[in-house]
Amino acid sequence: LLEHTLSLPADSSFPHDFVVKFNEEIHNILRDQRFKAILTKLSDADSSVNNLLSFLFRAISCMDTKTGFLSVKNFETASKSIHRQPKLESLQGCSILELYLLMCMKKLEATEQNSYNFNSVMKEYKEIQEAIKTSDNYERDRCFTAFEHLEQRGLISFEDVRGMNLSLQFRPVKLLVSSYQLQESLKSRTAEIPENTKLHLGYLMVLLYTLLLSYMALDYVLLLKMKKLVILQT
Repeated sequence: LLEHTLSLPADSSFPHDFVVKFNEEIHNILRDQRFKAILTKLSDADSSVNNLLSFLFRAISCMDTKTGFLSVKNFETASKSIHRQPKLESLQGCSILELYLLMCMKKLEATEQNSYNFNSVMKEYKEIQEAIKTSDNYERDRCFTAFEHLEQRGLISFEDVRGMNLSLQFRPVKLLVSSYQLQESLKSRTAEIPENTKLHLGYLMVLLYTLLLSYMALDYVLLLKMKKLVILQT
């Protein structure tokens, strides 16, 4: 489908030799491992047709007008452009505690809990802390402050409940970031950070990959088994 979309038709008004060369370049690009990696990354973030068409348009816009041919570099540039998302920028400023809370919400979504609130998130957070047994076990008030900060950053939103005047701690909340965005945020923060923080990022990556692989309730026994591996990697 991609080759058909990007290739020039045989009866094009362009010179025959140019059409043949152009289509050969497209054929080679589609079989390049770098392009396949870009396409996988794109579909992980958003597999919709509109997103794909936007990506292709950006790549064509980057085409070298001197040669008139597309290259893998054009698609790499388009990928970087399309993945510059405000949510990713907001995630970069999150504390480790805030990342833990986001991961707890992602876990609640994975267990098909369509409605949850701060209390539900706190229960998940306590389970994680009991499993990994770190010294950074924050109190409820500190966690709620972090929760409010996530709303200010536009990463979560509190839902209104008609006819009910609930406090924020009891109001349903919605996560506004995807698994892909969380993954990219964690991966980009592993360089030049304190060892203790790097260890926490390792735990968070284990949590996220467990969710992505199984998309079911987290197995905290598995998390404990992987703890030594995370320490070795950090």
